[in-house]
Amino acid sequence: MSAPAAVEAGMAAAAAMKEVMARVKQAAERSARLPTQVRVVAVSKTKPTSLIKAVYDSTGHRSFGENYVQELIDKAPQLPEDIEWHFIGNLQSNKVKQLLSGVPNLYMVESVDDQKIANHLDRAVGSLGRNPLKVLVQVNTSGEESKFGVEPSGCVELAKHVKLGCPNLVFSGLMTIGMLDYSSTPENFKTLLDCQKKVCAELGMAEEECELSMGMSADFEQAIEMGSTNVRIGSTIFGAREYPKKSNID
Repeated sequence: MSAPAAVEAGMAAAAAMKEVMARVKQAAERSARLPTQVRVVAVSKTKPTSLIKAVYDSTGHRSFGENYVQELIDKAPQLPEDIEWHFIGNLQSNKVKQLLSGVPNLYMVESVDDQKIANHLDRAVGSLGRNPLKVLVQVNTSGEESKFGVEPSGCVELAKHVKLGCPNLVFSGLMTIGMLDYSSTPENFKTLLDCQKKVCAELGMAEEECELSMGMSADFEQAIEMGSTNVRIGSTIFGAREYPKKSNID
């Protein structure tokens, strides 16, 4: 990308970020909440660090996310240390220590979907001497085999394991992706809300203490209106994904 093109792309991403925040504010108000009660994670998968820096500089935004360990490890050292990184992709056990050691400002892992990965994260955080790490339990609300996540019937057990059995992790809530095309239906969101109620009842938590990460580019306003506290928005901010030799996915 030429220098003028990079500047133009950065300005477009910053403008899109501001538009997204305006839409988030309106959706929060429609659900009788403050905009500050909804976190927007700007997901920059496949995009250059120059676009992230443009959004960072122009809007003051600090919450960014990545789907792939190597991409996050490559990007994080090139960007300001006060960025709060969210890892939102499927995490393999053999990549845990690499992720934690390579990204000191990792704020949250949103995709804990079984006890094995929770245990690996817990041990790695302890061995590296990091502060306890916030995590979300990923729930498969669509029932699709291609989607990662614990079944809704297992969400309480996994949340309980993280909260009570992993002293170096902070159970912070639940996450869902939705359907195969990355959109969700009200039923997907309602399933996560039901999981939240069951988890909070079992663990003695207030529902306000249990985040709901649901909603992406195609459906974040509906998700916020149904109670989401964390939306993950990529292509609406940064443009279509750039996958070499593959078709784009939102």
